Amino acid sequence: MTSYSYTGLFPCRMLILPLCMIVVLARGFAAPDVFVSMAIAHEKPGADKPATASAEPLSKFEETWQVIYIGKSRVGFGRSSVTRKTIDGEELVLTDTELALVISRLGQTIKLKMINKTEESPDGDLHEFAFELKAPPAESLRTRGKVEGGTLTVITETNGKPRTKTQPWDSSVKSPALQERLLRDAPLMPGESRSFKAYLPELGAASTFKLQAGDYEQVKLLDGKTAKLLRVTVTQSIDPNNTTLDYVDALGVSQKTTMNLAGLSVSIYKVSQQEALKALTGEEVDLAVATFIKVAAIENSQKTRRVIYRITTPGEDPEKILSRGLTQRIARVDAHTADLTVEAITPPEKSPDSSDKESAKEFTASSSFIQSDDELVQKHARDAVGAETDPWKSAQLMERWVNTSIKQKNFSTLLASAAEVARTLSGDCTEHAVLLAAMCRSRGIPSRVAVGLVYVPSLSSFGGHMWTEVFVRGIWIPLDATLGKGGIAADHIKFADSSFSDDGESAPLTSFLPMASVLGKMKIEVRDVQHKK
Repeated sequence: MTSYSYTGLFPCRMLILPLCMIVVLARGFAAPDVFVSMAIAHEKPGADKPATASAEPLSKFEETWQVIYIGKSRVGFGRSSVTRKTIDGEELVLTDTELALVISRLGQTIKLKMINKTEESPDGDLHEFAFELKAPPAESLRTRGKVEGGTLTVITETNGKPRTKTQPWDSSVKSPALQERLLRDAPLMPGESRSFKAYLPELGAASTFKLQAGDYEQVKLLDGKTAKLLRVTVTQSIDPNNTTLDYVDALGVSQKTTMNLAGLSVSIYKVSQQEALKALTGEEVDLAVATFIKVAAIENSQKTRRVIYRITTPGEDPEKILSRGLTQRIARVDAHTADLTVEAITPPEKSPDSSDKESAKEFTASSSFIQSDDELVQKHARDAVGAETDPWKSAQLMERWVNTSIKQKNFSTLLASAAEVARTLSGDCTEHAVLLAAMCRSRGIPSRVAVGLVYVPSLSSFGGHMWTEVFVRGIWIPLDATLGKGGIAADHIKFADSSFSDDGESAPLTSFLPMASVLGKMKIEVRDVQHKK
């Protein structure tokens, strides 16, 4: 039996999204005296009449602090500030939110910092924003945007190089700093609900938020004392499978927020600055171990031709989460269970007549994360391919090159682009996947990345993973540069794929949403295994 450790197979970036979602949660604790004047959906049972909130004074500067726990481990802190200024005769509200986290992954420490800044009108109309993700040793990811003349212009900087895109702006979309202001302006009453749409810079997309008030409850706070707080359930259209519980006092100030993210129990408390800045214990939380899915052993997993898995996702429909295609077929068992047949495939001998349909620009163009126009990426591709001209053989050669050339398996790297990986030759499954995708595009081979799970024999478990798919001879064929086998077996379970295009309506991080929503509660049963002859 072929055996290997988890050294080349890494829990992938699906956990960046939950961490970014913590930023969204932290916004609920922004300065307590921020108010907004705007029309919102404000409903009582049986009523659908919108209500208009009245403006209230805002002090020049307000600041609040939060502490973040995963389970019983203190993993981070948040700071939110807001001020009101007059610029060129226009009154503006400026917010500044910072989140710092310390967590571990397979024994290596991850230090993550996310910064969000927004500039908006008093009624929540977004003017400008800036987002920065610091996750050393990777280069920082920076995004800034400006709304002007009905157009949103976004500049994204990866590997030190900016890329600009523009898109029409929906004037009904508000600032991401809006939620806590709505709660303070007109505190919710039990049974009431409100909704609004806000732009999330960290995800590069707009999301509709719905706030549904429940009842008052006795809630235990960080100091061990209890307080009578109103439970508010918060859901988002961009990630409907994840629910946030926000506990607010009679003035609408959030004192505690809880959420289950990828099977991790997250709690955020409003605290003093002194409490927020106490030493962190986040190294105790291992993101990889916490998200493994234990299964029965699969013998010779890398030589499987077909495997049937029974997938159970309590509270979710697996058909809406799992990907369908040539490699995966889904048969419903019940509302929360499906049989998933995964097959290993190879390209046909000849391409069908419609083989050019997937040569669209999004799969061949250079982008912020897949920089196929980078000189070093192109050089690596030339070195890997040599004189080979066949696209499929070329892709396999590049897969092998990436596998053998990335020697530093850096578990602490959280978000590196292909150009950076080409320079450092370090990283985990994500870095393998984006570099291979970029090298393939530089040779004219359409490519995309796939997000899902991979079986880890040494642990008899499935762990989060990313790999690459190339379009050759009329079909999409998967390759996995972390393994370098010239293709993949039926030991990969795919949730989604993405071109990582700059022209899309949302950021690449959103491709991790389907899997992030079920990790921690998903169960996998291996029902039938067939091996290659």
